[in-house]
Amino acid sequence: MTTSTSHQDERRSAILQAAFKLFGQAGYAKATMKDIAAKAGVAQGLIGYHFGTKETLLVEAVREWMINKGMKAAFAELDLHGSPAEILERALLHVVKFRKENPEWFTLLITLWTESVNNDKLAAELRELYMEMKSGIMVILDRMELRMERRDQETLASVIQAVFDGLTLQAPVPLSTEPISHEQVSLGIGWLFEGVRTTAQPKGEPNHE
Repeated sequence: MTTSTSHQDERRSAILQAAFKLFGQAGYAKATMKDIAAKAGVAQGLIGYHFGTKETLLVEAVREWMINKGMKAAFAELDLHGSPAEILERALLHVVKFRKENPEWFTLLITLWTESVNNDKLAAELRELYMEMKSGIMVILDRMELRMERRDQETLASVIQAVFDGLTLQAPVPLSTEPISHEQVSLGIGWLFEGVRTTAQPKGEPNHE
């Protein structure tokens, strides 16, 4: 990598970091390109050079934290030699930790959801992001060697995605008096995989624990 390319990557990363903070703190509508450029320490024209539009910057900021940072960091923490329940428990605990350490993530993701309602381009980008995320979850499920049909694995991946989204929604203002705990996550995972074992078990075969 040349010095010039490295410098370009650094400035692009600085813009994404600034967008993440400002979109997450002030909201998409209030955060201006000028403000983002100032926080990133770059000329405003560089945002247009790297991302084109504010909409694209929003999408790329979400992709950076959902896929490039969040999912990769989660994969790095997983011990794929553990049981399916242990693997999924670690993944969900990573999500809980990530949401708590990055409160801006809630506003950022909610912004993309709401902005995509009346914007076909953003809606398509959002669907693509979720497809990328689901593909990553499917990679983990494949390595678990679950006794499930492919269609059922895809359904399980969608359920796990829904759990991730639920944890995001609970991040800023817990829906209960106490944030979800490690014990609650473990209990929920146990219920989930008990259902998976029951579904995968051939008819007439006894359920041995």
